[in-house]
Amino acid sequence: MMKKTKDIDSRFISIILGVLATMMILFQVLVLKDSDTSFTGLEVAFGHEFANLGQLASGEIKFNPMVLLAFIFPLAGSLVLMFTKKGYLVSTILFVVATIFILMIPQFTTVTVTLFGNPSVIDVEWVRGLGLIFAAILSFVGAMIGLFKLYKNS
Repeated sequence: MMKKTKDIDSRFISIILGVLATMMILFQVLVLKDSDTSFTGLEVAFGHEFANLGQLASGEIKFNPMVLLAFIFPLAGSLVLMFTKKGYLVSTILFVVATIFILMIPQFTTVTVTLFGNPSVIDVEWVRGLGLIFAAILSFVGAMIGLFKLYKNS
């Protein structure tokens, strides 16, 4: 009876970690270096126009499916655990990939500036925001729980 309770506890903790990691998309993920300007995970994933001067100039972050996947994979790992009895392998893989993708969000994110109708991609130095850091930590812990369960069951 005790083994069943511990398995349910680790599953429940992994599910909570995945949901919390996905919810970090609502918080500040990227901050411009030496600036107070920050962007939430939703703005980075779905795109955001941060400057618009009509036909003269505009600046935007384009839709980025890799960032969206980075925040969906922890939720997918949680759903696998929720709906399958022994889904630790798939869940662990999803948590590991999510952790890697989350840590790579600054490299995935590009900023496009348009001057007089000529678009150009600029290189921006990003600082990781709290939402990104917490999402990476939560996904990493979810992956470690999965690895521990896989090691223990083998």
